[in-house]
Amino acid sequence: MESRRLKADEEQRKENERKAQNNLSTSGIPKRHLHAITPSGEGWLKVETRLKARIGSGFIIALCGGRGTGKTQLAASCAREVALLNKKAWYKTAMGFFLDIKESFDGKRSEKEVIDRYCSPSFLILDEMQERGETPWEDRLLTHMIDRRYGDEKDTLLISNQTQEAFLKSVGESISSRISETGGVALCNWPSYRTKQNETQA
Repeated sequence: MESRRLKADEEQRKENERKAQNNLSTSGIPKRHLHAITPSGEGWLKVETRLKARIGSGFIIALCGGRGTGKTQLAASCAREVALLNKKAWYKTAMGFFLDIKESFDGKRSEKEVIDRYCSPSFLILDEMQERGETPWEDRLLTHMIDRRYGDEKDTLLISNQTQEAFLKSVGESISSRISETGGVALCNWPSYRTKQNETQA
């Protein structure tokens, strides 16, 4: 009886992993980050634990810090956790979001349809937030989309190479207040893993 139960548990685990892999294959997460070795270190692991503990709570959390600190890899790690729960994770850059909106100008689909798509997944990662133009048009669309996800209690992870102060100023009071309420800013202020890797290979 015990061996049968263990076999059933193992089969269920494999099935969950298969479904999770299927979810991740359509998540848009760059291949490099799906297969990269997970960074280590007290700071990185502390932020990872914090993020995973909040999955499913409807958080809006910002990861801020220098380049090469593993912010996108942190997001990929959380996406794996979401996928194991058989929920949808989706990765896009901020520039990708606005380009998708601009593509709607050809009349084949509406801005609303694009925003609906970004509001659909349980877990949205919006990377490279520092690359947007911060125009009133961008601010309005970004705030609208984030506010809808906030209202639907869906997890949203925003990633930026900016300092915390510069990031919060750039996204404006509406988004900043929702970040403060639901998750806060996680600072990734440890040394770059890319620099470490280059030093090791030298």
